[in-house]
Amino acid sequence: NNLGIAAAPGALATESSTRSIVDGIGDIIVDVGRQYGSPRRLQAIMNMGQLTQYPRDPNAFVPARATSRDTPLTVLGHEAGHLWLAFASVREPATASARPMLGRQTAHWAFNFNSEASLLEGNRIEDNGPGAFPRFRTVATAEGYSPLDQYLMGFRSREDVAPTFVVTGTPFSLPSAPQVGVTFNGDRRDVTIDELIGAEGRRTPDHTVAQRRFRFAFILVTAAGQEPTTDQLSQVETYRAAFPAFFERASGGRAFAETSLQQNLQLSLSPAAGVLEGATITASASLQQPAAADLTVLLRTANGILATPESITIRTGERRATFEMRGERAGVEEVTAEPADSRYATAYARVQVNTPGNLRLSAVSGDAQTVPAAGPLPRPLVLRIVDANKVPYAGQTVNATVTSGSIDSPRAISDEDGFVRFNWTPASGPLYELTASFGPSTVTMSATGKPFIANGAIVNSASFSPGVTPGALVTIFGASLAPGAAERAAAIPLPRVLGGVRVAINGQPASLVYASNRQINLVAPTGLTGDTAEVVVTWASESIASTVPLKASDPGIFAIDGARTGAALITGTGQNTLVRPAAGGDILELYLTGLGPSTTAATTAVTIGGRQAEVLYSGPNPVFPGLDQINLRVPAGLAAGLQPLTVRLGAATSNEVLVRLR
Repeated sequence: NNLGIAAAPGALATESSTRSIVDGIGDIIVDVGRQYGSPRRLQAIMNMGQLTQYPRDPNAFVPARATSRDTPLTVLGHEAGHLWLAFASVREPATASARPMLGRQTAHWAFNFNSEASLLEGNRIEDNGPGAFPRFRTVATAEGYSPLDQYLMGFRSREDVAPTFVVTGTPFSLPSAPQVGVTFNGDRRDVTIDELIGAEGRRTPDHTVAQRRFRFAFILVTAAGQEPTTDQLSQVETYRAAFPAFFERASGGRAFAETSLQQNLQLSLSPAAGVLEGATITASASLQQPAAADLTVLLRTANGILATPESITIRTGERRATFEMRGERAGVEEVTAEPADSRYATAYARVQVNTPGNLRLSAVSGDAQTVPAAGPLPRPLVLRIVDANKVPYAGQTVNATVTSGSIDSPRAISDEDGFVRFNWTPASGPLYELTASFGPSTVTMSATGKPFIANGAIVNSASFSPGVTPGALVTIFGASLAPGAAERAAAIPLPRVLGGVRVAINGQPASLVYASNRQINLVAPTGLTGDTAEVVVTWASESIASTVPLKASDPGIFAIDGARTGAALITGTGQNTLVRPAAGGDILELYLTGLGPSTTAATTAVTIGGRQAEVLYSGPNPVFPGLDQINLRVPAGLAAGLQPLTVRLGAATSNEVLVRLR
């Protein structure tokens, strides 16, 4: 702007993401483009602040960022990079919340991270070896998007990213902004792409189909009724003209920026779409305004993976033309739609040709709506057919059934963007679920009515024995138990309100582990007394009560698989008996719940294969509330293979699980 207005207090420039639907980069999903008047394309707004902050030369240092050696072009590249960067980091085992690779606002690379002179800060750091003092020295800043940056931006494969490092334990107070020539000591902590993916998840969509071509609009904001000067327009024009070559160079030739003012041609496939091998689907090219004359659009592919017509024509007075394309063989094809009239922009898309087994159905919106007194749900239930890269597939059939009421059609065909929609009118409850299926992929979405607890469905979380034990893990099964999406407690101490849900047992609040429409997991209060437990589930103005037996002890052993293998670890190994069979004399850590507050090793009996085991400890697990632990010694002389194990506390006997012996 030429108004003397800062981008933000104390900030040279800022970026606001309006559409960022990428997983695996450490950032949240954002899709608010419609609030900015953009139906589908706008991804970010970069506020570069006052024009007077920047030198006219696009490669000269910006005064406010001279120490970091930033230029107008690197600042533009920095803000553009914020659509993806820098939010990803490996973790520290001792401090789960730590993000050692991140610095300012946890949205820039840290000074002590060898970002390879990324535009998103950090430095290129020289490691002079363990014997050097000082060991580390910063040697470069703001050179471009590093290989790691390019992976997170979707321009490079994981295999094409070499390890880097972050310096930990430095005794110096390091600057926040990058700077050349700073020396310091510390410990080198190597960072690999596989460790980063382990922390943040796979980058989705990956480099095979991620968008590589972007359009940037340069706008000079002036006072109403005031024309900018020729020099001001010339300065902005200089940046606009220089940015495409800079962006391509900064991304290692893997991505491209278009900054010219052209009329838009929208390809329905853009930025990525899918088609099944051997199948034909309909795509389209469209204009924002009706064509003043026939407009020919040339369609090109490079690899023979996809068959399309050579050209299509948008007729005079029309805004849209459709065409068919066929998937010839599995792979990824880039489609170019080039208008014969240069006043229109060329459109690009990446098309994945796939097989049905690689597709899945995913829920998009409409889940967990409140059932109205009468009539349909306010919003349709929307699902999408995608592959592992979230690429949508058109023309696919999705079938749906409901547990209550009716839907407008039991079958829907996915549209150009892979979406299907079902309008649902529920009837009487208590269970409100819509199950949609596409091949082997099934998704269940629900609506929320009056809370309902099934008969006998308040149980021990391990054995599913009905009833409640003080201090034990308890599971409630039912319907409409929570008003929204499923939520899991994020930390200890456990909350007493989760997903808007509260649970009280005999008037005492329970600690909640998990809350969803169909299930609540909780820890029963330790101070419960009596023979019965009144369990009350409440959210908003809705509540339901159910009375169940209150048991002083009710041992339930957790199983780790459908074959009833017990959750038993060999002490000191972290391995269960399926992975490492136990031998006579080994110490097992058995995990269960429902021992009750007064249990000791002396009052606990454990039997393995009909033989009594020596109990060394019986009581609460020291880490997780409601979880109990028994440490026991495996009797000698037992036969190899799976052997039954049970726990007995007086008259109370646990469920039977299996442990593997050798």
